[in-house]
Amino acid sequence: MTSSAPGFLPNSAQPSTSRSHTLLRAWLPVLLCAAIFALESTAAFGADRTSAPLHSLCQSLFGTALDQNWSDLHHFLRKTGHFLGYGAFSLVSFRAFWFTFRNQFAEFKGSLQFSLACHTFAVTAAALVASADEFHQTFLPNRTGTLTDVLLDTTGAFTLQLALFLLLRLHATRQSSALASKNQPTSHLSLAA
Repeated sequence: MTSSAPGFLPNSAQPSTSRSHTLLRAWLPVLLCAAIFALESTAAFGADRTSAPLHSLCQSLFGTALDQNWSDLHHFLRKTGHFLGYGAFSLVSFRAFWFTFRNQFAEFKGSLQFSLACHTFAVTAAALVASADEFHQTFLPNRTGTLTDVLLDTTGAFTLQLALFLLLRLHATRQSSALASKNQPTSHLSLAA
């Protein structure tokens, strides 16, 4: 029997591995993302330190056309990084929760409730990590921890989780349709002349 999960989620038809190996595979990407956030949350990655390298990169790609509005563009790039970074974090968190809970709640694994629980845990994890990150930044001289950044990070997580939810529902619907059409008897119509 094959799993209804898309390729990035575990397939229940695969040979079983040890629980610790499965958990390591599940949570290692989450830990790597958290480590990246911890590194980026240092004084070395404050706006005053990232402006010059990003400006040089943009100048090499687009010339000096962006110089006039660089301050606004730099702010936009940083905030886009927040949104996408925590969105990506929520995706790897969803995967980790799916891996972790799939065997403990096997009877619910394919259900809408199971999926919604994993999505909720993923958004919550992103919000908690974002809160800890912003709190940590309040102690750094060139950083500011703000509630608006936590909200932006959480919005990124929620948006990517919503997109994932819709993609998974679409995948399930298509798979159900394909299975239903495969199992439907074909009727042969005879045409009388």
